[in-house]
Amino acid sequence: MSFKFSFACLRAVRWPCAAALMAAGLLASCGGGGLVEPFVPTRVLAFGDEWSVIEADGRKHTVNAFKQITVNGVLTDDPTTFDCTRNPLWIQTVASAFGLAFDRCLGTATVAGGQMLAQVGRKVADLPAQIAGVTGNVLGEKDLALVMIGMHDILEIYDQYVQDPTLSRDALIALAGDRGTALGTQINQLALSGPAVVVLTVPDIGLSPFALAQNTSTGDATRSAFITRLVEKFNNSMSVALINDGRLIGLVYADVDVQTVVKFPTTFGFANVNTAACKDTAPLPTCTTADLVDTASASTWLWADDLRPSPGLQARLGLLADARARGNPF
Repeated sequence: MSFKFSFACLRAVRWPCAAALMAAGLLASCGGGGLVEPFVPTRVLAFGDEWSVIEADGRKHTVNAFKQITVNGVLTDDPTTFDCTRNPLWIQTVASAFGLAFDRCLGTATVAGGQMLAQVGRKVADLPAQIAGVTGNVLGEKDLALVMIGMHDILEIYDQYVQDPTLSRDALIALAGDRGTALGTQINQLALSGPAVVVLTVPDIGLSPFALAQNTSTGDATRSAFITRLVEKFNNSMSVALINDGRLIGLVYADVDVQTVVKFPTTFGFANVNTAACKDTAPLPTCTTADLVDTASASTWLWADDLRPSPGLQARLGLLADARARGNPF
């Protein structure tokens, strides 16, 4: 469980977990009598790109699900009505674990405790504008900020190589590192402004259908590995730049999780990790469970399209992010 403490002195303490500190007697060193309160955010804020976007009509950039109705005593999908609460994004999993819902997908909630600031196609340079777009109360300790951004930075850098393969790969990898460092700096500023922050590394899109297709279409079998190196440098630089004391920022290694699933798919319940589940005729966010290629499954295929995740991958990332949100001593 994640904890916030009601006395200020613990805000300056480096500690791995609440239990370890209590065992060491550090609570008493702060004067004693402090009350331990579970960290329960009253607002959740989603920043990033389309991996974290719920559109105004409730559709998401994954395989969308229909509302279920009962027909002749049998629960079945109603193909005329979307249900944004089904096939949830990772940010929805985290929010719902704290009893919160986003403004664009309330479900049974009557009040939105979550704000959707993420936008399609955004890059690291766009994050400050998203943070500035938060409405209502100023950012504070009862806020939980969820961040995943950088995929489009990687794609932009890779496209430079597509346009001119004579460019130095090492120089482009260094550029990816610069973008990652910039993101780490921005996340530090966000965390220092008040909210608890959970950030996901950029998933390894070098393992995506897009990257694998690059190997074939260019006749260069190293393209996907190059994209993975861009992702790796970006994530490593971002991670190094983060304030690493455990009390402000929780980090989830989404890239490592994707790599592990691709390496051992059946262990994690995946039947397909290298092709898209959605038909080309149903581009995201229009794809639904009625638009899948033959044999595809929203839960057991890793990718919805050539770059975006299936509900199965979203679910995994959501569980990891929720565990980090509860496990960090915010």
